[in-house]
Amino acid sequence: MKIKLLTQIKRGGQIYSEGQILEIEDHKVNKWVSNGWGEIIKKEAKPKKETKELKIDSKETKDATNKD
Repeated sequence: MKIKLLTQIKRGGQIYSEGQILEIEDHKVNKWVSNGWGEIIKKEAKPKKETKELKIDSKETKDATNKD
């Protein structure tokens, strides 16, 4: 799970600054959050893309405009 650091951390011999994003094992996430070391990054919902099928339904066809 991804966590955004709230403080500077030394992990595995490397120093990570506040604001950096780390991948943490799921079973350790609660410890990191409760100690105030980081916050969970929630996945952003991807906007739905309009497909060709949806576009055809929303457009007027040539036949529909000529029926006047």
